[in-house]
Amino acid sequence: MKKMITMLLLVSILISGFNVNVYAKSYQQQPSDWAAEGVNQAITDGLVPEEIQCDYDKPITRREFATLMVTAIFTSFNKYNESYEEITKLGWEFRTLTLDNFLEKVESDIKFTDIDDKYIDVASRLGIVNGLGDGTFKPDNYITRAEAAVMFTNYTQAIRTGDPASGDIEIEDFYLVPNWAKDAVSMAYTAEYLKGTREVIYGINTLDIRQKALFSPLENITREQAIIVVTRLQDFGVFRSLVLEGLVQIYMDNLFGGFFVTTDEVRVKANSYDNEYAGMNMYIAHGSAMEQFKHKYPSGQLGDCTLGPAVINMTLNNTEYIQNFIDGKNTLYDFGIVTVEHNPSDEYFSIINHNMEYGYIVGGGNTTEYFDKDMNRLDVKLIEVREGKNN
Repeated sequence: MKKMITMLLLVSILISGFNVNVYAKSYQQQPSDWAAEGVNQAITDGLVPEEIQCDYDKPITRREFATLMVTAIFTSFNKYNESYEEITKLGWEFRTLTLDNFLEKVESDIKFTDIDDKYIDVASRLGIVNGLGDGTFKPDNYITRAEAAVMFTNYTQAIRTGDPASGDIEIEDFYLVPNWAKDAVSMAYTAEYLKGTREVIYGINTLDIRQKALFSPLENITREQAIIVVTRLQDFGVFRSLVLEGLVQIYMDNLFGGFFVTTDEVRVKANSYDNEYAGMNMYIAHGSAMEQFKHKYPSGQLGDCTLGPAVINMTLNNTEYIQNFIDGKNTLYDFGIVTVEHNPSDEYFSIINHNMEYGYIVGGGNTTEYFDKDMNRLDVKLIEVREGKNN
């Protein structure tokens, strides 16, 4: 009987709206002490949209997260572009990257049924956010720390990665991480841009862990926590380039040719852009495979030749591969985790596709690694070259 009366009173309060504010949470209007310096600096640097410069301990929503990431990336990217020599910018269609000119150059078939927002459209083409499988985005849903790790890692994997094998060793509550987020949580943690709520304490060596870290993967990530991660990514230089669908790292010169992106695939449009003083021609390293081609072919074509994850660019940057590309030969390079096809049609120069059977891109230099669904580390090498007709 008492339970029924309590329930009736609660329903009455909710219906009448009487004293509902008693139950409303009051959020911090200033950042926490541990976050204050980083948050204030991020605001000064223009990385934080005005709408989330308050209620700092409030969980961040999917829409707010997308807006924060795009704001930070575009601000940092434009600032980095200012460092280019003025002569390099002579052939640029525009010097400041905006939402509109990005969406014009990077087309997509990714659409959401429950929101029409340019920031979310951009974030989806960068590979930061995805829909929920039913065509919706759920913009007002709060994000857990595990989900945030996936979103950050989706974008950063082609530039800077952590180790997906050590999370279950160093994180005490790793068993709480959903299976689909385990790689991302471990990589975000070991890359040190999304840290635990308690730090790991080692003994004499790294195999002797006296206290494991806590990650709290199922807790919501707050606005101030998300802002702090963004400042770390900026400090690591992650935002100096754009990453399309988490696969293809591009700079301003690359953008003018145009792209079409879909889930886990980036198609590079045929690029007629040419500028004698483009970054590709100005900054090619002496003695590199690309050096002999500069000023002989359109700079946009050379720039598109090695587009892909950074670790794969270095493998493709050899004379034979570049010559095949320049000659219009249809070649397919299979790296296991991704495939790179050159000259597939008159419309596209390249198609970069992510094989969803594998996890995230890891490593650097001339080789890379991937991890299968069972967390087994496997080497990836160039295993297939298919040569077709010239276009």
